[in-house]
Amino acid sequence: MRLRADQKLFLTYLTIIAVVVLVLTVGVGQLLRRHLTDMLARDLARELRLSNALYDTRRTADPDAIADWLGSISGRRVTLIDLDGTVRGDSDLRPDQLPGLENHRQRAEVAAALAGGTGRAVRMSHSVGIEHLYMAVRTRDAHIIRLAVPLHEVKQTVARVQRGIFGVGFIALVLTGLLSLGFSIAVTYPLRQIAGVARAMAAGDLTRRARRDQRDELGELADALDTLAAELQRRLGQLEGERAEMQALIDGMSEGVIAVDARGHVQRANPAAQRLFTLPADPRGLSPHEVARRQAFQELVKRALDGAPVLPTELTQDGRNLLATAQPLPTGGAVMVFLDVSELRRLEDVRRDFVANASHELKTPLTAIRGFAETLLDPGLPPALREQFTRTVKDNADRLQRIIDDLLDLSRIETGGWRVQPEIISITEIAGEAWAALDESARQRNVTLAAQVPAECEFVYADPSALRQVFTNLFGNALRYSPQGGTIELLARGVASRTPATADRAGDGWVQIAVRDHGTGIPSAHLPRIFERFYRADTARSREDGGTGLGLAIVRHLVEGHGGSVEAESELGRGATIRFTLPAPEEMDAATADADAFAPGINP
Repeated sequence: MRLRADQKLFLTYLTIIAVVVLVLTVGVGQLLRRHLTDMLARDLARELRLSNALYDTRRTADPDAIADWLGSISGRRVTLIDLDGTVRGDSDLRPDQLPGLENHRQRAEVAAALAGGTGRAVRMSHSVGIEHLYMAVRTRDAHIIRLAVPLHEVKQTVARVQRGIFGVGFIALVLTGLLSLGFSIAVTYPLRQIAGVARAMAAGDLTRRARRDQRDELGELADALDTLAAELQRRLGQLEGERAEMQALIDGMSEGVIAVDARGHVQRANPAAQRLFTLPADPRGLSPHEVARRQAFQELVKRALDGAPVLPTELTQDGRNLLATAQPLPTGGAVMVFLDVSELRRLEDVRRDFVANASHELKTPLTAIRGFAETLLDPGLPPALREQFTRTVKDNADRLQRIIDDLLDLSRIETGGWRVQPEIISITEIAGEAWAALDESARQRNVTLAAQVPAECEFVYADPSALRQVFTNLFGNALRYSPQGGTIELLARGVASRTPATADRAGDGWVQIAVRDHGTGIPSAHLPRIFERFYRADTARSREDGGTGLGLAIVRHLVEGHGGSVEAESELGRGATIRFTLPAPEEMDAATADADAFAPGINP
């Protein structure tokens, strides 16, 4: 059912008052109940201390008799409980009823008393079926004495107060309802008059006016409505001519939009189109040849002016790939929309290159495995060759496994399946764990790892598994290119910025870590691309040593996932250095900061 404004105001006022009365009734009842319960608890606590003192005078007597005696003195329900939760006496129950009671050890007040304090709880009594306030304390002879008082008087008092509040609230609700009804009618009557005038104007009668003599907000609203009607009469003719054109041109679109007349001359062009075609700020009147000299663009304009919609067509303009559509206008001319898909095409090229490289990398070990496996089927193959071929098959299978593992890791990182879970960790400890996995290969080549990590740079705020994988990949690359008996260096220093180019600016909070080898080095022409997937500076040697071409790409993604950056520096014949930055902990315990700077397994 549709309600008028005066009805909505009236019902709103009634609802507000009703809710206030209800909240007040409930709230005061709860506060009063809590206050009365607290008062009763204080009185019960004093009686509990007195009962405990009286209990000491007769603690050798029968527990149930003591409970009855204390109950007759205090007027409360008294219960005596053993430490194991067994009820030994109760002033409200007969002795033959005691064995049927459940164990009280898990009751809140009993548990608190067993812990050495004064237990308090409010709940329904299972034995008498009435809500009670319970308080308990431990006696000197390893018993629990508990007093209980029913809360029905508190409930009755609260109910009487709530009824009083509700009665007063009901009277206030009736009076407020009468006043709000009159107020609602008085306020909404002028609004209904103004609404009638507005409906007439919307129907096309702009001669109607809503003049009012009052100088209040309603009078201002009526004057504004009259001014609007006059302004609409003046501008309606002007806006009708521009309406279709303004709807076709949206300057805020990210796509380029060009509107041309029947001759193909530009009428409007949004900022995106001006950027795509390098148009002046006011491109009105430009011919299609002045916009773009490409034959494909001229044909697009001609087809649109011929009256046929142009489906998405790809154009090239100033090195950009544009997806163009065109729609003829009923009054002549056309509107053309251009979407820059250069980045999409670049990503498609990257995807194709990745698929080609991945296929080639997977095919190489598979070809070797298949060829040697077929040879192993020859029963007359000498044992020495059989062992050699089997080892080759295993090495290529291991290489294939490494490629697949790296591809899965890279896919998981790039698709968001991996999330950084940082914690404060030791650089040298994680580096030691990564180096231990390469220990056998390092001993065969007599290559050692030297760590130079100052104590103040020992810790970073990073994901331990990610940093371990970063070190594993960097140490593996360095070990692959280090000469026999060489040394790989692990360095660290505090920097002011995560970007190496701004590391000396003011600030703090980053640690720059470097892994340096003294091998053959990387040609400078290859440095900008070594962090790409499957890119190798020395293809023949990398494949000979079993490299996958994915290690540095994974390193870049893991470091950037922490907000850091990575770079490479190298000189032919003098080795290579990979540097990356990680966040430093904001706060660190002094004892942790003074820990040893070298982890087990790293040669200082």
